[in-house]
Amino acid sequence: MADAVAAPSVATPSAVLPNLDRIIRGLLYVYIFSLPFKRLLFIERNGFIILCVLLVLWCAVNRRHFFLRTPIDLPLLAFIAWVGFTVPFATFPLYSSKEFAKLLQQGLMFYTVMFFFRDSVHRWRLVWMLIGELALVSAYGIWQFEMRPWLGPFAPGGREYHLIESFLSGDVALTTYLVMLIPISASMVLYKPELWKRAFAGSSMGLAVLCQFLTFSRAGLLAILAEAVVFVWVTGQKKVAYWASVLVLTLVVGAAGLLVMNKLSPESLSFIHGQTKFTTYNLDARINVWMFALQKLADHPLFGIGYGKDNFYLVTGKESQMMSATSTTVMPAGTHNTFLDLAVGAGIPAIVIFCWLLVTLLLDGFNQFQKAGSPIERTLALALVTSVVGMAIRNFFDHMWIGTLAVQFWVLVGLTISLSSVRPVEPA
Repeated sequence: MADAVAAPSVATPSAVLPNLDRIIRGLLYVYIFSLPFKRLLFIERNGFIILCVLLVLWCAVNRRHFFLRTPIDLPLLAFIAWVGFTVPFATFPLYSSKEFAKLLQQGLMFYTVMFFFRDSVHRWRLVWMLIGELALVSAYGIWQFEMRPWLGPFAPGGREYHLIESFLSGDVALTTYLVMLIPISASMVLYKPELWKRAFAGSSMGLAVLCQFLTFSRAGLLAILAEAVVFVWVTGQKKVAYWASVLVLTLVVGAAGLLVMNKLSPESLSFIHGQTKFTTYNLDARINVWMFALQKLADHPLFGIGYGKDNFYLVTGKESQMMSATSTTVMPAGTHNTFLDLAVGAGIPAIVIFCWLLVTLLLDGFNQFQKAGSPIERTLALALVTSVVGMAIRNFFDHMWIGTLAVQFWVLVGLTISLSSVRPVEPA
């Protein structure tokens, strides 16, 4: 027919974009859910590649990019740029290049989550997914603790559990994960009006705190106590101060009880690794390796020895490992301090910019909390401030702001950054 209108060979952006948005968001849900599970690492790796392809396609279809301006752009981009600038000066440039690529991945995840979860419906869904996942991880960690005497060599992986690790790669990763996510459950308990939702968030928080205690991580416990103080200070509510005091008192009394039991009957608590958990060994070893790392920093103050957690051991070898050795135990090699590791790896400018970034996050979260106009904004702002403080303290004694945990952190930042100060970037 002469008057027939031929169907367009290519769908218009307005027709394709909604479906592509849903596909990307669905992939993000799966990707984020897989982060704490070491057995799902293949999803994290392959999913990110697929995500990058979809994001390029999204930009092509929409004829613009998805980056939004935020209050943390300047310190975040300055940190990434400086680390990238130091890579050619690294002792092992190839290794540092790989670690720098992971840093780029973290930055991309921040902007991606922030853009595709702007809508409050999707933000709430992601928040509840994270809270449910926290409950799952915590419950399995508690189960590991209860079953550890009977699991023995039949534990997953064919090795006996000494310290619980749940689904993560180790006990230190577990404690860091718990410190990062407990604040979001606590915030939901405080500001979500529905009783059953508060009950679910509170149960998740309770499981996570108990799991944290059963890891017997002193740094993790210190971080939780600091988060409780921040929670009280930011909210300024008497009921929050009351429940925070109960939590702090319970944890302190529980820790004191373990110390007394170890003093009276050390063999009864041998399963807790008494040679490290009830002595000053770990602190002494850390101080030794920190002093050694400061010597290396003095030798390479500007560009460092190379970015990446394992770089310190690659450069120093057994020399650094002996700094943390006693007659009975040797700690895993490394600086065991995120801030010192960044300084030694990428120079003093790197740690200065990183601290600037953390302070900017804290200020933006606090300002958002003061001006919040909705429950989700207040909830997430409080969680952001509390989590940043807890992560800073936890990672002062270990360097776990890396890998999937670092990606998880930037997912939280992308979810909780102040939307009131986010502005779309006009296409060039």
